[in-house]
Amino acid sequence: MDLPNQSGRTWQDIRQSVLVDNSIELVRQSEVPPLPVSLDGQTDILPGIRVHDKSWANANDIAVWEPVNTNIYFVTRYEIVENLLESKDEIPNSVINILYLAEGAVVVKMVWDILQSLSKNDTESADSSQGSIQQAPRPENRQYNIFISHAWDYNDEYDRVVDFLNDFNELKWQNHSVPIEEPLDTVNDTHLKSELRKQIRTTAIVLVLAGMYSAHREWIQKEIEIANEFDKPIVGIRPNGSEQTPNVVENASVEMVGWRQNSVVEAVVEHAL
Repeated sequence: MDLPNQSGRTWQDIRQSVLVDNSIELVRQSEVPPLPVSLDGQTDILPGIRVHDKSWANANDIAVWEPVNTNIYFVTRYEIVENLLESKDEIPNSVINILYLAEGAVVVKMVWDILQSLSKNDTESADSSQGSIQQAPRPENRQYNIFISHAWDYNDEYDRVVDFLNDFNELKWQNHSVPIEEPLDTVNDTHLKSELRKQIRTTAIVLVLAGMYSAHREWIQKEIEIANEFDKPIVGIRPNGSEQTPNVVENASVEMVGWRQNSVVEAVVEHAL
């Protein structure tokens, strides 16, 4: 992550401390230059928290957590963001409600406690696997045909999943879904369903982006039904942020995963036909 510096405390030193010492750094905004506007600012991680990072798929870097209406940054490894996305349902509703309403020192203390808990859980997981944060999946020497169920107005999420699969060097896969640059040539819904059947029929697994279900439930339901017709395993990818996972997707899936490359690839390797 390219970050600016000024005299005194530098972003390079902070980054080094976080990545090498596995620490959480509390930084006063007056100590460092402003974050560049080119960094993504995710606002749906926790209420009242903006998270800055360079890439959702970049696990080997840092994330900058900014509680709004404070003068504080928390800096952690990016993996802490991924941990939160996977375990967010375990955070009590009372904590979420306070984050919606509170500000200042109360928010800073609560965010600190949440990050410490996530960091502790990640460390314990690493210790239990003899120093490995997460054992990498081991794809077989074969091609995995994958259909990613999505809508074009959710193209950013679709692209992230494609990046997860493309960037995992050991995974050989072929995309059987419908990218925005290659739309199906169909004349009506019946024809579209017929074309989807042809694509899903030849896949080894179907990935469903659960976050788009409420806006596109009719077509997601059709794709789930087609997958069931051909006995194709379905893996659901949980929505980002505070959105709940639709029961329909959860019930249809052999496994639900979060937004982590290893989690998605491991589910593909484990469940693909």
